[in-house]
Formats: sequence, structure tokens, C-alpha cells
Amino acid sequence: MDPLSQAALGAVVAQSITSATLADRRIGYRAAVYGAIVGAMPDIDVLFSIYGDFVDQLLTHRGITHSLFFAPVVGPVLGWLVWRRERRKDPSIASRELRYWIIALTLAIFSHPLLDLMTTYGTQLLLPFSDTRFAINAMPIIDPLYTALLIGGLLLARLWPDKALMHTIALSTLFVSSSYLGYGWWLNRQAEDYANAQLQAAGIENARVSAFPTILQVHYRRVVARLPGRDMVGFISMWQPCDIAWQTAPTADAALLVDYLQSREGRVFDWFTMGWAHYDLKSAGSGWRLLATDLRYGFDTDPLKSVFSVNAQIGVNGLLAGPVSPGRNVPFTERDTLTALLDATYSPVCNPAQDAP
Repeated sequence: MDPLSQAALGAVVAQSITSATLADRRIGYRAAVYGAIVGAMPDIDVLFSIYGDFVDQLLTHRGITHSLFFAPVVGPVLGWLVWRRERRKDPSIASRELRYWIIALTLAIFSHPLLDLMTTYGTQLLLPFSDTRFAINAMPIIDPLYTALLIGGLLLARLWPDKALMHTIALSTLFVSSSYLGYGWWLNRQAEDYANAQLQAAGIENARVSAFPTILQVHYRRVVARLPGRDMVGFISMWQPCDIAWQTAPTADAALLVDYLQSREGRVFDWFTMGWAHYDLKSAGSGWRLLATDLRYGFDTDPLKSVFSVNAQIGVNGLLAGPVSPGRNVPFTERDTLTALLDATYSPVCNPAQDAP
């Protein structure tokens, strides 16, 4: 998720540990600051590919610093450094408080990949042992309400400085915000069930269906249905569900994609999309123009439009006839304004769904 949410979660996690264990309640405030810093720290991996190409960017972000094995290595070191810094300022700080700093900052780092796991982008939790991407399609990458819950908890703890109350507020904030994450996951499952039921009512069986959060709220979901030879895309508001108006696009002949998928760019993009890449081939000169799009992201129902895409030229022999390049991001239109998003989410006008071809 966005850095502000990651920092706020790290702050709440650190404060929930230190407010109950450290002698001086003022350290609980500083612990929130330390927790915010280390909670956002894993996103430093965006700098690893600063001089690389788009493939390097896909490979490195949410990579090793987002692994479940990163926090147990880095967290104790940071906990020790912070404890030493605090002890220099106040020699009366006990040695036993070291363990609490280690626990607090290790869990604050852990909170980052676990929160990212709730989004669609995919997180490489098992590096360096596996580069498998994991994602729970519960939350958009930016959700102001979730962020407000965390910041609100931090402000309440600041207003009531009693140690016991501070600890209770921090734990309550974690419970409420985590319940909101669970609500987002439940909404996604409901969207998938709704889409499956609609497709079955239309006589379409055995479709592979998945829903994905959009942005800024949890109720409006992008739904993708995969069938042999075609992909279907639509949107649904789980605030007030209407029948999904699908748009369909045929998929390319797999035999013509072999060379592309064996290229570095093709392999990485297919891996990045976690199996949700759409491949479109159009005649171009003596071969075909390939457009590969990530079906998980997009501002409308056209499977050929996505925030993430790549282009390539394929010859008549099925071999790549040029470099693979990233596609242009889909530009915003009048339909993509915040007002339009909120209207579609919370004031949907249910029109008859398009016939699923």
C-alpha cells in the first residue's frame, strides 16, 4: 500500500508493544516514530532499479526487502541500535528493555509485507528461496479510510498519555484496522460469487473468475473472467451490486507466443501478472503486433487497456522481430475522475447487462 499507510501501521504496531512494556511513556511516542520509519523502510527497494529498465523495476519492487525473512534479520539490529541510542540519552534504561525494542521494530517491519499482501500487485514473501508472488485481493493500494483509522488511533494515544490506555488504544486500532482488511477480502469473495452466478445464469460454465480492488475505497471491484480463447472484463459495486456489463476480447494463438514468452521481458511480465496477462495479436506488415496487458488493472472494461502492458513485433515465423517495450499507461479521462468513481461505487445506476458473448 501507500507509504503513509505503511508508516502509520508500523507506528501503531511499535506503540502497541512499547506502551505496555517500557518504563517511560514518552518512549512510547518515540517508538511510534521509529515504528513509522521502519514500517515504511521496505519500500527502499524502489531505489534498487533506479538505473534499470522496466523489467528490473518489476523484479525488484516488493522483492527481498518484502520477504518474510527480512524482518527477523534487520529488525533485531535496528532494535539494538535504537535501544543503545535511548540508553545514551537516559542511562537508567534497563537492559531488559532491549528485547522490547527488538520485538517492536521487527514486528513493525513485518507489518509492511503483510499489508502489501492484501493488495493485488503481488509480494515475493519467500525470497531468496522462491520468487513466487502472493496476493490477497482485499485492498486498493490507496485507501484513505484505512489510513485514517491508523492515524486516528495514533492521535487518540497522544491525547490520553496514560500507559495502560495508550496500550489499549493501540491494540484496538490494530483490531479495527485489521477487521477492515478482512472486510475488503470478504467483499472480493462476494464479487467473485456474484460474477460466477451471473455467468452461470447466462449459460457460461467453468470460467476462471477473479475480482480485484480498484482505488480509494473497497467496494468497487474489477472482475475478470477467463474462458478458452477469450477474456471478459467488467466492474461491480459491492455497495449496491448491479449485473456486470462485460467486455470481451479474444486471446492470441498460443503457438505464436512461444518465442515472446521465452524472452526475458515476456517471462517477467507473465510472472508479474500472476497468470492474468491478456495477449492480443494484430496483423502488422509481414507479421503481428503483440500487445500484452495486465488484466488486473485498468480504468474501463476493455481488456486491451491496462496500467501495465508491453508491446512486441512478431514475425511470420513466430519469432520476435524486435525489442519488447513497455506500453504507455492508460491516460485518465473524464470517466476516471474521483466524482465518477464515487458515483459508480455508491450511486450506481443499474442498466441491463450486456449479453456475454
